[in-house]
This record gives sequence, structure tokens and C-alpha cells, in this order.
Amino acid sequence: MTTPRYRSSSVRAALEAAVPDHALRTPIHNALWAALWNRHYDDVDEPVWLPDSGYTGVLAMARSLDEQTSFVGVDTNESFVVFRVTGAVPVVGSRVRVVPAAREQWRLADVHPLGLGLALDFDERSGTSEVAWVGELREGVRALRTIIEEQRERLAARRAQLGALQEPAGVEAVWRDLVAALGERIQLETELTPQEHTALARARARGARSADEEERRVGAARQRRFTERANAEIARFREEEWPAIRERAQSENQRYADYRGEVVKLEDALSRIRSLAERAVKAAEALDAIEAAGFRVRGMQFDRARLEEAAYGEELLRTVELLAAAIPKRGSSAAATSFSAYRAPTAGPSVIPPRF
Repeated sequence: MTTPRYRSSSVRAALEAAVPDHALRTPIHNALWAALWNRHYDDVDEPVWLPDSGYTGVLAMARSLDEQTSFVGVDTNESFVVFRVTGAVPVVGSRVRVVPAAREQWRLADVHPLGLGLALDFDERSGTSEVAWVGELREGVRALRTIIEEQRERLAARRAQLGALQEPAGVEAVWRDLVAALGERIQLETELTPQEHTALARARARGARSADEEERRVGAARQRRFTERANAEIARFREEEWPAIRERAQSENQRYADYRGEVVKLEDALSRIRSLAERAVKAAEALDAIEAAGFRVRGMQFDRARLEEAAYGEELLRTVELLAAAIPKRGSSAAATSFSAYRAPTAGPSVIPPRF
């Protein structure tokens, strides 16, 4: 049997359980009904507290109860759920996840707040329904797309300038290859002498036992020559030639490390630029829907001159994405009745008119 995630409730019941202070209850009561109307819900639900519970959605209202506690409403796209949460609360319109705190208590986690000084207001009696702020964001997104394209061109030009560079062999690999080549040369130079070949032929003529003894003697003599010669040649090579070769190999490896480091940074930057460009295109498209939603906002501190800052451009895109996510998913507000008919600002019973 699946445990339900919500308990159907009512505004009055939820407030009586969460807000014991009567002086606070009335303004929160009216604000909650306004938020419900703006989000196109008929009433609230209450969460079911379980250790693994979690509710993700748009923070649709928040009212402080005391220094540590707030009453919040979260639109999960399935239900409008109200919580009594502890800790700091971000601005309305932020994306949040509500998780259990102590028993029957909640807290906010994975908070993605709106930026640019914006806060949405789902209380019809305050804020502004003007959409000039959307025009500012639209111009900002256009400017950001231009900046992103210029950055992409600069990065692509530098990447093309760097070209392709083959990774050189490491210093140890260079040493092994040169010593191996030196050993092969010495191997050829210490082959059996004509006298040793003659001695082996005579021994073989005398029989297998004599041939074996002579082969061991000649082989040991040849191995001594090779070892003495190789040791001398390698010692000479290490003292005379290897320092310069090692320095060149180290220089080539450092050059490649610098090249690879810059290439990796360029590739990462280009990947990030491509991602930002895609997000900027989607943000430009989303602003039309945001404008049509007619959000009421409190304050905006958008500084177009700061768009050259990577963090500020990211904040602009993230804010537009959060605004788009905050658009109600439960039909158009134009299809709903007026707020005054939907819920009179009194403590009387709720009125739920038909929606067409």
C-alpha cells in the first residue's frame, strides 16, 4: 500500500494548525487565498511527514511567524502544499525542495533563488502588473547572446591557432629507446670473431662434447665483451650526450603540457559557451510566455553593464529559467473568475466559483 504524500485540507484548518497567533493569522489567511487564486488552486493540502518525504516546487508565498519559523506555500504542480518551516526563506518565485527536519517539522533544501533583486508577488493587492521589467530582461538576454557569440568566436580562433600537437615521449621512454638502440649497435659490434668461428668449427669436428665446451667458452667470452663495451658506452652516453637530450625531452614535454592545459581550458570554455548559448536561446523564447503570465514583481536590480561578468550572465539566465518554471501549469488565469468573487478577504467560508 502506497502512503499518500498529501492530506486534503482547507485554508482555515491549515492556518489553525500552523499559526497559533491570531494577530498573524488574518493577514496570512488573505495572502494565502490570493496565492491560491494566482496559482489556480481551489484549496490547500498539508504534507505527510515521513523521514524520506520531499516536496519540490515553486515557493508561492511566505510569511514570517517568528525569528526562526515561517509559513510557506509551495506549488508542486500537483498540489498547493503549506508548511511551517524553520530557517531562512528565499524570495517568492524561487525553486525549493521541502524536506523533514525534526518530527513534524520541515526545512528548505536545494534552494534556487531568483536573482537580479526580483521577487514574485502572488498577492493581487500589491506589486505591479506592468511588464516593462520583462522588456529589460529581453534586452539583457539579447545583449548576453551577443557577448556569448563574441566570446565563442575568440575562443574558437585561439583553438584553431593552437592546432594539433603530437604528445612527445616521456623522458624515461626516450632513455629506454636510446639505450636499447645503443645495445643493438654494440650487439652487432661484439659478434663472434673469425678466430672464434674457426675454433667452433674445429670443436664440432671433434664431436658433440667438444663442441658444447667450446660453445660455452666462446659464448662467455662474447658476453663479457658485450657487457664491458655496453657499460662503457652507456656511461659515456650518460655523461656526454644524455644531459642535452634529457633537457630537450623535458622541454618538449613541458611545451606539450602547456599546450594540453590550454586546449583543455579552451575546450571546457567552448563547451560552457555552447551550453550558455543554448540556454540564452531558450530564455529569449521563454520571455514571451513570462510576459503573457503577467507576473507581479517587487523590485528588480538589473545592471546591463555587468553582463560581461560570467557570474552575472549566469544569474540572468537562471532567473529567466526560474521565472518560466513559475508560470502556473493549471490553465490560464484569464479563464478564472476575479479574486474578489473567488475569495472575499474575510474569515468566512471559501467561495469556489466555476472556472470556464
